[in-house]
Amino acid sequence: MGRDNCFDFLRFTFALNVVLGHLFAIALIPEFEPLKGIFNTYLSVTGFFVISGFLIAQSYERSSSLKSYFIKRARRLLPAYLLVVLGCAFGLASLSSLPIGEYFTSKDLWEYIGANLCFLNFLHPSLPGVFDHPLISDTSVNPALWTLKIEVGFYLCVPVILWGLRKSKRPWLWLIIIYVLAVVYKLGLEHLAEQWDKPFIAFVSRQLPGFMSYFAVGMCGYMYKNNFMQYKKHMIIPAVLIFIIEHLWAMEVLTPLAWGIIVLWCAWSLPALNNFAKYGDVSYGIYIYHGPILKILLTIGLFTQTGVWPAAAVYIVCVILTGLASWHLMEKHFLKRTQR
Repeated sequence: MGRDNCFDFLRFTFALNVVLGHLFAIALIPEFEPLKGIFNTYLSVTGFFVISGFLIAQSYERSSSLKSYFIKRARRLLPAYLLVVLGCAFGLASLSSLPIGEYFTSKDLWEYIGANLCFLNFLHPSLPGVFDHPLISDTSVNPALWTLKIEVGFYLCVPVILWGLRKSKRPWLWLIIIYVLAVVYKLGLEHLAEQWDKPFIAFVSRQLPGFMSYFAVGMCGYMYKNNFMQYKKHMIIPAVLIFIIEHLWAMEVLTPLAWGIIVLWCAWSLPALNNFAKYGDVSYGIYIYHGPILKILLTIGLFTQTGVWPAAAVYIVCVILTGLASWHLMEKHFLKRTQR
C-alpha cells in the first residue's frame, strides 16, 4: 500500500543538503569558498525535527505498549549508530598519526567510545591523531552526531507529553505552551550567551528544550492532521511570508511554526513522490555516515589527486551507496524484526 505523504523524500532532501553543506564547510579548498552558506544545514536539521515530531508521535500511538515503542525506536536508531561509532573508533586507527599500539592504548580513544555510546558526542568528538589534516576544518570525527542526543531525548519525552495531551481537554493549548517555553528558553539563553560572552550557554541553548518548538509543531500536525489538511492551502502563503521576514530579521520566534507548516504542506502536496523510498530509506544512513566518509577522502588525498569536482562527485556517490548498503544489509532487517 502506498504512503499518503512524501516524508521519505523530504528526509532524503534534508540529508543530502547536509551532505553538501558539510562538504563546502569542512573541506578547506579555495574552490568551495564561494559556495559556503548556500546549503543551510540548520534548515535541514530543524526540518528533521518537525518530521520526527509527527512520525514519533504516530509511532508511539501505534505501539502496543511502552516497551514496544522503545524497542521500535532502538531498532531504528541504534544499529547504524553503533556501527558508525565503533567502526570509526577501530577502523580509523590506520589513518591516525599515532602508532597503532599508542592509538589503542590512548585514553582519548576510550573516552571517545564512551562519550559517543552515551550520545554525548560533544564531550569527546575526536579520535587521537585522526583527521588532523590541513584540508579539514576540525578534527571531530562525525559532525552530524550532535543531533542524535536531541532525538533520543525527544523519544523519552514523547510518552509523557502525549499522555498529558490525551488527558487534557485542550491539548492544543499545551502544545502552544510547550512551543512558547521552548522559544523563550532558546532565545533567552542565546541572549545571555551573547551578553556574557559564554559559548557554553550558547551550546546549551541548542539542546532539546530549545528545539522542542519544532517537535511540537510536528506533533500538532499529527494530532490535528485532518484540520491541517482542510486548511493547509490557506496556511502556506502566510507561513512562507513569516519565514522570509524572520529570516531577513535574524529572528526565530515564529520560524519553527512557519517552517513546520511549510514542511508538512510539502509532505501532503507532492503525491508523485509519496513512494520515493520504495528502493530503500537511505536518509538516516547518509546523514550519519557522510562526515567520516568526507574526512577520509580528504585525508587520503583524493581531492588533490583527482581534482576537486570529480572528488566531490565520488564523495556524494560513496555516501549514497553507503546509505543504500546500510539500509538493505542492516537497517531494514532490524525493522522487520520489530514488525514481526
